[in-house]
Amino acid sequence: MAPVILVRDWKQTEAALQAARVSGTAPVLVTPENAAAIYGAGYLGALQTRAREEFPDVPFTLIVDCGDTPGYALACLRAGVSRISMATHNDKIADIARKMGAELVRRPS
Repeated sequence: MAPVILVRDWKQTEAALQAARVSGTAPVLVTPENAAAIYGAGYLGALQTRAREEFPDVPFTLIVDCGDTPGYALACLRAGVSRISMATHNDKIADIARKMGAELVRRPS
């Protein structure tokens, strides 16, 4: 089972991915609840992009929590975030995500 690691910023993301590189694991990185509202979609999209650029050899998943706000979920999708979660499943957001090559997933506990 992949380790689930809470990340709030680049420093934590970088540390998690360095540890995954050393251990050979494929972590699931998850943002705090309502992260999209707190940090903003642009920041979270850039976080994912930087992680993929600096750790191309580390398979990881970043799940951005969008709370219960479809607007933040859509903003994250537009910013290039490939996996989002919401407090309540939203079929419309899930469909839009699929069409954009992304996914609405359940937040790991």
